[in-house]
Amino acid sequence: MAEKGLGSSMRLLQLRGLRPSLGHVRFLAPALMALALLLSACGGNVTTGTGGSTPGAVVIGNRGTLLPGVLSWGEDSTGGMPYIVPGDASNPGVQYYGFEVDIANAMTKLMGLANQPSQITYSNWPQGLQSQQFDMFMNGLEITPENAKSATFSIPYYVYTQSIVVLSTNTTINSFADLAGKNVETGTSYKAEFIMQDFNKNASNKINIFTTDNPTPFADLLSGRVDAMFIDTPIAEWYGAHDPSGKFKTAGPPIDPGYYGVAFSPTNPNTPVLKKEINAAIAQMWLDGTLKKIYQDGGAFNTNANNQPVAQKYDMWTDSEPCIGNFLPTNPTHVANCPPLTPS
Repeated sequence: MAEKGLGSSMRLLQLRGLRPSLGHVRFLAPALMALALLLSACGGNVTTGTGGSTPGAVVIGNRGTLLPGVLSWGEDSTGGMPYIVPGDASNPGVQYYGFEVDIANAMTKLMGLANQPSQITYSNWPQGLQSQQFDMFMNGLEITPENAKSATFSIPYYVYTQSIVVLSTNTTINSFADLAGKNVETGTSYKAEFIMQDFNKNASNKINIFTTDNPTPFADLLSGRVDAMFIDTPIAEWYGAHDPSGKFKTAGPPIDPGYYGVAFSPTNPNTPVLKKEINAAIAQMWLDGTLKKIYQDGGAFNTNANNQPVAQKYDMWTDSEPCIGNFLPTNPTHVANCPPLTPS
């Protein structure tokens, strides 16, 4: 990602640009009841999506945390929707929201722990793990060889792809090949950056790569500083394809599938125990339908061109998500045509 934002919630609403954008969530009083339904995944109140078991019925171990009773997870809430954003005046009683907040809420309910997000600049996640600033990092982090140099990973919790976002008026960029010679922005150390670097190694007409720790809202794209964004599809969909303002669109099909995972420090003595516990929690949420419920039915409110709230689901359930079952610690499934998992 991921990386898978831009400052505060209000700033995201105003700037409209990359990882968070005009798509930033606004919750108005008349819409709070609908919001409660959309965000039913938050707090672990998730109905099952596949099986008949209830999230929370299975208890997972919790001996691997640095502080007893607390799961502290690193994240960069300036990255914005649909990952994690900070609560504000329009979101009463909510510290953070987004699909990874929903996952953490369900995870900590299973484990009997308090949920404690811990803010860090996205590109500094390796240092945060190394210094034991938190137990783990979960913020649209791709399981890649580059990231595996700094962390050991859980089993996947999401199958992602990469997508291109352009202005709705753009007619020249319709595929990844069309990015050659263009100014293209992505998040610092996102997989998209490495994909473009690999392309440039053998290209005569190279992509001019721009990176930022705050790839949303798409301010640089809106201002014309760059021609396109190449970024994780959940971001591209929330701020591009589903943008109610009509300023952006996605170009071409999603490409380069891979997996998001929870990252742990290889030098933290607690890691072996906590990694096993988190894997068990992810597996349980997969088996009881919690993950599917979050991706398919969870959501928030976006704002349209008239600054009115529009209910918007995460819309993250794809045909590739069944691949997660291939990595269950016990009784894995054997879904075909799944992206390979790099060593972690």
